[in-house]
Amino acid sequence: MTEIIKKTNLNVIENKNKDTTVRVQGFISNIRKSSKVMFIVLREGYETIQCCFFGEKFKKYEEFSKLPLESYVEIQGVLQSAKVLQTSIKTREIAVERIEVLGASSNLPFTLKAASDSINEESNVKVSYHKCLDTRVLDLRTNHSRSIFKIVSVLMNSFRTYLIDKDFMEIKTSKLLESGSEGGANLFQVEYFKRKAYLAQSPQLYKQMAIIGGLQRVFEIGHVYRQEESNINRYLSEFVGLDLEMEIESYEEVIDFIYRLLVHCFDKINENKKEIEYIREYKNFEDLKYSKEPIIYTFEECEKLLEENGYKLKEKDFNREAEKKLGEIIKQKRGVDFFVVKDYPSEARPFYTKKHKDSENTRSYDFILRGEEILSGAQRISDYEELKKSAIDKGLDPEKLSSYLDSFKYGAPPHGGCGIGLERLLKSFFGFHDIRYFNIFPRDPERLNP
Repeated sequence: MTEIIKKTNLNVIENKNKDTTVRVQGFISNIRKSSKVMFIVLREGYETIQCCFFGEKFKKYEEFSKLPLESYVEIQGVLQSAKVLQTSIKTREIAVERIEVLGASSNLPFTLKAASDSINEESNVKVSYHKCLDTRVLDLRTNHSRSIFKIVSVLMNSFRTYLIDKDFMEIKTSKLLESGSEGGANLFQVEYFKRKAYLAQSPQLYKQMAIIGGLQRVFEIGHVYRQEESNINRYLSEFVGLDLEMEIESYEEVIDFIYRLLVHCFDKINENKKEIEYIREYKNFEDLKYSKEPIIYTFEECEKLLEENGYKLKEKDFNREAEKKLGEIIKQKRGVDFFVVKDYPSEARPFYTKKHKDSENTRSYDFILRGEEILSGAQRISDYEELKKSAIDKGLDPEKLSSYLDSFKYGAPPHGGCGIGLERLLKSFFGFHDIRYFNIFPRDPERLNP
């Protein structure tokens, strides 16, 4: 009976002894052939190994030299000691005994080498990012893309585990709504059993209703939909939201909690040194500078800092240019890329935002990372009459918010929270110019496939 050789992953193959028979699988990264020998470089994940065809095996499998790159194959052979410069596995190679094509590739629209070239210099770019997105399955095989989505996974997992450890409950809210949660702008309309429905812009109202329902601390990792038509490098039509809501005694308690949550997430990302270096090889960036303790400014303090540095706000909010300038000022002043701005004027905040007593400023906050807002949050209004009046003052129809507003008739604890855009956070963390790098199959006004 033929012995079945267990498949070996390339990331552990250097632990195997010389002369061990191994069975491996992967994509063909490169093929070289002379008159008497053929070499196939096999890739699995980040790892590559040289596979050698000698003598009779060369004659038997010579036709495999015509296989298109990126074909997926299985190889069985004997491990040999070697010194190989061109592969990640440098002390072992495989003397091939058998090769089988499991999935033949078509001719490639671009090579992975070309797609992996650094974008630090525009002259280096040989494959447009648009073309990479058109054939995303190939782009995902590059080390930098694989690393990016490992980091995406790390961020979601660190966010989730930190909150669960702090007694939060994970919830999943509906993405089909009767009306918009943010006042009706930028909504995607869909047909719903002969009625109009809308895709959720955020889980905001449902998070609050969960707190009113006595769940105390909740979070959600889910998709968010916004019909943004401007600046596709900064906005996505569909993105991943990291949202949380909690009972509180003070809104500053939430600021402190969220800050420490994000520091935890940043620390976890920074543990992935191999992935960070692969990303840096593709797009160079400075390491993120952040304080373990919260750095907080009021909106009025930031407005004054901007004026002192020659920038006058045109309205009572920060536009993209003001955020970027403020990031530069705080970096120079405090040596950090990450800080909080609190107490925004009410005109710049949603209707459910709680105001300070005897003030038009609100108990709200934004978190700024490398000069870009990555998070917005606040203490929410918890009194029914106050909330209804605030909605009317903002020009909203209370009837269209009735299921949300009515939930406050049964008593609501003081509460607050935030919404974080996962892709925008990572775009800022790594200093990229385009948010689409951090969404596996991005959607923007120009792209609805793959």
